[in-house]
Amino acid sequence: MISIICPCFNSNSTINEVVDSIISQVGTRYTFEIIFIDDGSTDNTVSLIKSGMKKLTSKGIISRIYLSSHKGPGAARNIGIKKSQYDYIAFIDSDDIWYKNKLSICQDLISSHPSNNIFIHDEKYVRNNKNASRIINGTFKQPLYSSLYISNCLSTSAVILKKELLIKYGGFDEQLMSSQDYDLWLRLAPYLIPYKIDKVLGEYRESTNSITAKFYLYRVFDQLKIAYKYKNYVSYLQFCSKIIKIIFSKQWIYGIKNIILRRKSHNY
Repeated sequence: MISIICPCFNSNSTINEVVDSIISQVGTRYTFEIIFIDDGSTDNTVSLIKSGMKKLTSKGIISRIYLSSHKGPGAARNIGIKKSQYDYIAFIDSDDIWYKNKLSICQDLISSHPSNNIFIHDEKYVRNNKNASRIINGTFKQPLYSSLYISNCLSTSAVILKKELLIKYGGFDEQLMSSQDYDLWLRLAPYLIPYKIDKVLGEYRESTNSITAKFYLYRVFDQLKIAYKYKNYVSYLQFCSKIIKIIFSKQWIYGIKNIILRRKSHNY
């Protein structure tokens, strides 16, 4: 029923927890698979994935791995979409985890609500120091396209959607250096019939092992492109407000600070 796609890049410190969170899924009466796509890792991520796949196989969970040159998470996820065999797609980043009842809850709701094509849940946002955390609430307003434009409520590891949407309207934009997921949600927004699950079913974990600190600066420019691309979703005043918000966001500060300190940021 569900194909889980997990893009990985130098994820040796976190990938075992991803595997364990998949193995821990309980109460599921449906078939699912997990597809790992390694995006040119230079550490021992691949060997850890292969070891994890043996554990998955021992539990009767279908798993596969595909290797790619380093092209970014959007390209990696697109490979997973093309290789998937089930009607619904779930994403899990290689530094996030799901709680043990995630799949059973989502699969039951998918079966009982066939008219909906995307299922959204809340998740816990865990900072690097693990002391500071908050809940990412996937709540939205209607119409969804304007609500998403004003504020993105969708986290990649907290959605499950019909594969046919990705096939018909395209996957992740591989030309964007960041925010590929936000661009995808906005592109799909006019066609989405969402079901909101008011439960925290996983954790979005801020990691230091993904890409260079320039990510924050890339994100500023990419979000400006995305804001202009979908400006017809909102009024002119809302468009201007979005541009101002991006330009004066803390992302500039984070980007410059992380470049100076040579820090990295969450991406896979």
